[in-house]
Amino acid sequence: MPGSENAAAVNSIDETLLRLLACPYDGAGLRFENGALECPRAHIFAIEHGVPVFTEHPRREPFPLNMRALPKAGTLDRARQPESIDPFVNDWIVNTNGNLYWRARGRLVRYPIPRWAFAPGNGKTLLDIGCSWGRWSIAAAHAGFHPIGLDLHLDALAAAVRVSRQLNASCKFLCAGAENLPLASRSVDFVLSYSVLQHIDKPAVLRAFQEVARVLKPGGVCMIQLPNKAGPLSLLQQLRRGFREARTGSFEMRYWSRKEILRAFAAAGLVNVRITADGFLSQNPQLRDLDLLTAAGKLIVLASSAGHKAAGALPVLTRVADSLWIEARKPATR
Repeated sequence: MPGSENAAAVNSIDETLLRLLACPYDGAGLRFENGALECPRAHIFAIEHGVPVFTEHPRREPFPLNMRALPKAGTLDRARQPESIDPFVNDWIVNTNGNLYWRARGRLVRYPIPRWAFAPGNGKTLLDIGCSWGRWSIAAAHAGFHPIGLDLHLDALAAAVRVSRQLNASCKFLCAGAENLPLASRSVDFVLSYSVLQHIDKPAVLRAFQEVARVLKPGGVCMIQLPNKAGPLSLLQQLRRGFREARTGSFEMRYWSRKEILRAFAAAGLVNVRITADGFLSQNPQLRDLDLLTAAGKLIVLASSAGHKAAGALPVLTRVADSLWIEARKPATR
């Protein structure tokens, strides 16, 4: 209904968020006008499902096209799949969380919200690039941040709005690409991106890193997850495709070497780069999700956890981790 949609738009754009937003075309500030956002040069951005849309080509895919459709809601086992679980999350869990979650698709009994293992937010602003249905944004909100989740997938963002409200997490969401962030320069304290940038062509990722540096406040921190080219699972996957590069524009994995990572962050002007192990044998080893996984999945995550602890004591093991965290800072100005 137009009236309810406009009300959702009003509720989603508060003054705090409005001060952070900027036109992605010219960097000008925005104003809320007639249920949309507008810049002084007449660039107008619609708001759908309470989410401002800053791209001409938002992804609209309510059901995953790369897998068989789930049974209709009325035929699902409600004892195993509570009605409280958002249907989008239940359907997309493999695409968003990885192949370890095949058993959970259509059978989620809870939301797999990651454990926040970093410093608390203390009211700081966080940008979550590639947020999908909002799992890391919700984790950040519960850790004391003011998160802004960003993604191109509009249906995922609509689910993120619903789920964050359901879990009492105060989050905002934007529909935009990582190469052209609709935020003012020096506007956020922390940038996070998990299990996203490996599916994007590397030249575009380099531009995204430059945008990260632009929107971070001086001294601000980014935490970016990327797959390690030298990890055992990564090497096996590369072997399966003949060690060729990912096809341009495809969803195939892009693997990053340590040298590539350091060069890319330096080119973006980010400093104090620190590479640590996220996981082994997986790109999403979430120890708190063991109850959602198969026996084989549990073993992989437990092995990853053991590898993570070992890498903490012996950092050289980070070089053979399959999933890496890259921490960097924007230089502080005098």
